[in-house]
Amino acid sequence: MNKTTTVRVDIETYEGLKKLSEQLNQPMQKIIQEALAEYKRKIILSATAEAFAALKENSKLWKEEIEERQLWENTLQDGIEQ
Repeated sequence: MNKTTTVRVDIETYEGLKKLSEQLNQPMQKIIQEALAEYKRKIILSATAEAFAALKENSKLWKEEIEERQLWENTLQDGIEQ
């Protein structure tokens, strides 16, 4: 069994969590776990988008990126099944 701990939240947050728990018929812990996973995903995607934006601003590096992608696209036509 997983170890647990207590996290303090304000009443408004607790009531919102409780309402979601009832609506979705899921334990509050599961809702928090899923929310945390989604939040992490959002942060990763945002950081990735920022990194690509920075890469695009550097024309030399962006050109190298495009050239490498084109090389990888050639492997799709090599006749080898996945």
